[in-house]
Amino acid sequence: MKKSLKYIAGALVLLAFALAWILAPVGNGYTAKYLCSHAFTSGQDPEEAMELFIEPVNPLFRAVRYRVDYEQKEVSAWFLGFLRPATAVYREGCGCTLLVDGTREALAQQAEGLAVERPVLKDTLWPAGNRVDVQNIPANVDIKKLNSRLRREFEETAADPGKRANTLAIAVAYKDTIIAEHYRPGIDAGTPLLSWSASKSITGALIGRLAQTKGFDIYRPAGFPEWEQDERKAITVDQLLRMESGLEFDERYAPFADAVEMLYQSPDMGAYALSKPLAAAPGTSWSYSSGTTNILAKILLEETGGSFRALEEFAHNEFFSKLGMTTAVFEHDEHGAFVGSSYFYASPRDWLRFALLYKNKGAWNGEQLLPEGWVDYSLTPTPHAPDGRYGAQIWLNAGAPGSDERLLPRLPRDLFAFEGFQDQWIVVIPSRNLMVARFGVTHDPAWSMETLILDILDCIEFSEE
Repeated sequence: MKKSLKYIAGALVLLAFALAWILAPVGNGYTAKYLCSHAFTSGQDPEEAMELFIEPVNPLFRAVRYRVDYEQKEVSAWFLGFLRPATAVYREGCGCTLLVDGTREALAQQAEGLAVERPVLKDTLWPAGNRVDVQNIPANVDIKKLNSRLRREFEETAADPGKRANTLAIAVAYKDTIIAEHYRPGIDAGTPLLSWSASKSITGALIGRLAQTKGFDIYRPAGFPEWEQDERKAITVDQLLRMESGLEFDERYAPFADAVEMLYQSPDMGAYALSKPLAAAPGTSWSYSSGTTNILAKILLEETGGSFRALEEFAHNEFFSKLGMTTAVFEHDEHGAFVGSSYFYASPRDWLRFALLYKNKGAWNGEQLLPEGWVDYSLTPTPHAPDGRYGAQIWLNAGAPGSDERLLPRLPRDLFAFEGFQDQWIVVIPSRNLMVARFGVTHDPAWSMETLILDILDCIEFSEE
């Protein structure tokens, strides 16, 4: 009997070790990458991030140990303190990249000679400048009530970090002017914050800028050699933008799921996604996929010259700088492409500039940055997306014809949003002349962006015209 128990105990130990071996790359990769970006891209405290933001995501992450090297600007993480280490490396202006099968020396060589100039803004009011005048507020805005409501978003009541809203920043723009903004201590108007899947909308806009500046045709087949011998060769860029490629992709954030393997175990994320077989004929079904967006990011890399440097220069010189986005950082995979699905950082003020570009139909400061009709195209519901919820890399509130089933049913149908994991929201309601950017690391399932926006609208008296 004792011998049997020893065998059973031994088997359980081996099973636990095998499970730890399998899960370690995800836990280590998530921790190293997130802490690196939190410390060096956003300039925040990694200890706070570990306790409040990382450990509540998955109980297993509590077994991850980490080290922040401020001299080398890198973070390493080990499951149980020794198992399958992962390292993320910071490059100035380019954020952090998780090492999968490369070296920090290779990453440094990739970015050698890069000198992207950040825009210098005029000493004038946002959006042309970076000053915000909170004294001259429109008479129909109850600013005291609005500020009181926004401050409540930063008052935590849950003792358990796993149930907190963790609001980091909120900025509200009305009639194209920022009227209120609030930040968590340690964060200010110049802090670049992680947007998670709201990054997809930036990737979509960069494809639009490619069409405007280089005549890129989104209705042509994507043209990857890997697809030439099968039905995938028919997939168009338009179908990729609309998540109707038909490619198989498991978007769950769970062991063995595609999204996790792509983000934490793939040096070339676009290549990982485009290797997937078809699950449906192109253009016949809608399936939300971070892999699809990283294929678009791979297209951006190739169409802008095929190099890390050319991609960075295109994104900043042709888009971010023109918008006055001084805090924009798009992090890369090892191959050099943007992690278009997930790793764009910017301040709320810069995100509201991006939102205003779409509110203004792609025009900025007298220049058409996106092709005529691009915004209408992006905000047109994708045929097979449920309830008219998705356009081209943008969430919509249109609803299906004759139905009240919508993304945010208590808010106007013309609302559109750039949205990401842990409740990153940049919302535009053209009919109310309102834009709201909210960032956090939210674990509270009861937290609601819809409720927050309704309360903001309640602070503004709209006249019926």
